[in-house]
Amino acid sequence: MHLEKLEIQGFKSFALKSTLGFPGMLTKTMRGITAIVGPNGSGKSNIADAVRWALGEQSVKLLRGKKGEDVIFSGTRQKGRLGMAQVSLFLNNEAKKAPIDYSQIVVTRRIFRDGASEYLINNAKARLIDIQLLLARARFGQRSYSVIGQGIVEGFLNITASERKEFFDEATGVKQFQIKRGNALVKLKTSYENMNQAQMILAELEPRYKNLDKQVEKMRQKKELEANLEKLQIKYYSRIWHEINDKFNEFNNKFNILNKEKLIESDKLEQINQELLVIEKKYEENKESDIAQNELAALQNKKNELIRQIAKLDARLETSLESKGKFDLSWLYNKKEELKKEQVKILNDINALGILVKDEEKKLINIKEEEKKITQEIIQINNQLQELNFGKKKSKQQIVNNKLSNLLLKIIKIEAISSIEEIKNNLCQFRKEIKEIIESSEGRQEEEQIIQLQKNVKELVSNKEQVLHKINNINIKIISSQERIKLTREKNVQIKNELISIEEKIKNSEKKPDNSNNDLKIKLKQLNIELEKIEIEIKIKKEKINKNALAEQEKRKFIFDKQKQAQVIQININQIQNQINTVKINSTRYETRLEDLEAEIRTAFNEVNQQFSELEVEVSKNKASLKLVKKNRYNEYIDTDKAINSIGKIKRQLEFIGNIEPEVEKEYLEIKSRYNFLKSQIADLSETIKSLEKIIQNLDKTIKEKFDKGFNIIKEKFLHYFKILFDGGEAEIVKLTDKNKEEQNGLFEKYNGGIAGIDIYATPPGKKIQSVSMLSGGERALTAIALICACLSSNPSPFVVLDEVDAALDESNSERLAKILDDLSHKTQFIAITHNRAIMRRANALYGVTMEDNGVSKLLSIKLGDIK
Repeated sequence: MHLEKLEIQGFKSFALKSTLGFPGMLTKTMRGITAIVGPNGSGKSNIADAVRWALGEQSVKLLRGKKGEDVIFSGTRQKGRLGMAQVSLFLNNEAKKAPIDYSQIVVTRRIFRDGASEYLINNAKARLIDIQLLLARARFGQRSYSVIGQGIVEGFLNITASERKEFFDEATGVKQFQIKRGNALVKLKTSYENMNQAQMILAELEPRYKNLDKQVEKMRQKKELEANLEKLQIKYYSRIWHEINDKFNEFNNKFNILNKEKLIESDKLEQINQELLVIEKKYEENKESDIAQNELAALQNKKNELIRQIAKLDARLETSLESKGKFDLSWLYNKKEELKKEQVKILNDINALGILVKDEEKKLINIKEEEKKITQEIIQINNQLQELNFGKKKSKQQIVNNKLSNLLLKIIKIEAISSIEEIKNNLCQFRKEIKEIIESSEGRQEEEQIIQLQKNVKELVSNKEQVLHKINNINIKIISSQERIKLTREKNVQIKNELISIEEKIKNSEKKPDNSNNDLKIKLKQLNIELEKIEIEIKIKKEKINKNALAEQEKRKFIFDKQKQAQVIQININQIQNQINTVKINSTRYETRLEDLEAEIRTAFNEVNQQFSELEVEVSKNKASLKLVKKNRYNEYIDTDKAINSIGKIKRQLEFIGNIEPEVEKEYLEIKSRYNFLKSQIADLSETIKSLEKIIQNLDKTIKEKFDKGFNIIKEKFLHYFKILFDGGEAEIVKLTDKNKEEQNGLFEKYNGGIAGIDIYATPPGKKIQSVSMLSGGERALTAIALICACLSSNPSPFVVLDEVDAALDESNSERLAKILDDLSHKTQFIAITHNRAIMRRANALYGVTMEDNGVSKLLSIKLGDIK
């Protein structure tokens, strides 16, 4: 690998683009020497600075400037300043010394006046560290000896032992490993920081993750329990629902059958009623009996009125005190006031009694309703008695049925009886007949049921007696109150009549009318004649009524027969209606149970699915569950007690688990993903740290081995070249060790292999001086050159720029240096900026640098081989 070409543009005095081409491999082993010459101030040292700058030099002071933009052409009177400086190194890489898949490597550095800068490898942007590592692998040094200036040679021996150690790092070829170690160390620190940060986040996250993990586990258990509960509930509720629904359907079918029977009987009853209506219409025209009755009543009333008038006239005739003289008006007025007061009291009593009667009539209506319910219960008991005897033999069943039918008729009669004594008498007979029915029945269970029914009937009859007793008491109160009202009203009429009489007396007394007894007698006679006529009319009416009664009797007999038939049919209808009522009650009871069960199912499944927060979702879920219950018919045996216990147990477990927010699972998955990611990251970082620590340890081992091997070679070559340059003498380089430093050294410390620094001892021939500080300037330069040549011999760089390193040498020493360079040119390509003729003579190419008045450096080139 060697330098083919150097391009400079805008760098320091090279304002124009300048290109320096260097001869390649002259032979398979000869790399050659290029000499650059020119007067002082022409800018030839700027070429060395350009190479150093392109290789990544960061010290502006070493580049002989104060700030970064000082390397850009600053302008002269004739030429303005430039805004950019650029230097490109064209390196031949056909031997693939650099680990890059290019036969030519172009390393470019560019800077702008605004401070922006960039590095390029083959016109592709790159980082400085990438260029340094690439060059280090190709054995390029940045600041040590790839570009060696006069100041470096003079200062090399003056630097401290520890600073001198850095030069030997490059000289021994461990710089690339140190760069790798530095990169690995940065990665290691970053990995530790990332791992610590990840561990801190993980430590904060872990309690929440564990808590969520427990909740999600509970959620999983809850879902399993809910699934099991739903299956068990569907089995349990399906069995019960279908049992109740079957019963409900059974009673509905029975209701339809009974309803048909009732319709048939109702049609028969309707037919009889139609016949009765025909009879009623037929006899409706003959209303003479009713008219006669009304006329007879009117005549009786008229007769009674005439009798009262006659009695009144008789009384007036008997007490004819008013026939003469004037009555005591004061007494009449007092009497009139007393009668009016009494009349007001009577009216108040009538109103109070009227209110009492209305209240009692309301009570009577309620109690009659109660009596009606008791009667219905008695009818239901009769139906049960009929059902108990339904499964017996036909003959015996017929007997029992007949007896029960008779009992039913008697019960109906009892319902119509209002006398308590008569009810008691009928009940005694009723008990005997029931006892006979019980004794004639087969089966102990039926007998017990009938006895119980008998007790129920007895209680109901007793209740009815009490109710009838209440009805009688209320009726007595009502009748009594009504009689009192009647008497009070009659008394009120008497008072009215008496008031009229008093007012007439007052009037007559005031006018003194002439009323004689003859007028009263004439009027009385007229009334008696009228009374005789009315009595004759009454007799005639009575005879007519008796005649009509015979015709009415025949009509009533026909109607009675039809009514008797209707009553029998009505009894059948009532029996059927009672059965219908019983069936309806049972149907309603099972329907209610079915509705309650469905509500219970909805509630039960709502508890299972309570994580569905939206009402529509709950309703649809419950409907679906209810539909599933109706659809599944579990015919196999299910122990409902065990099932309900299991359901209760699962519900208690669910209640113990409690409600878990639906967002928990989502949060858990997010945190779990993050938790696992952090765990994975920590594991990866841990592996990376182990790998990096191992790499650093291996690099430390490699650095130590290579440094020791290279140091021994440099030590040997240093003595060799020292003797050549000084024509004898002794020289040695020594490692200064620091055991404490070696023991304390860690991965994060800069590796030094336990070496504190490098010291140099040199004794020219004929002298006893060992310390380099005691050498003269020329001796110091030769010593430094001997060390540099030793380094180049041990670890040759592809090319080396020597910037007037021979300035302090005399002619003989210059010849020795030129000879050494000629020998080393087999290993390294030399570019020497010099004034030395000896080096010029050994150069294969010669460049001249000149500067005109415009302050811009220019190049002149000569290939010495062409001249020969």
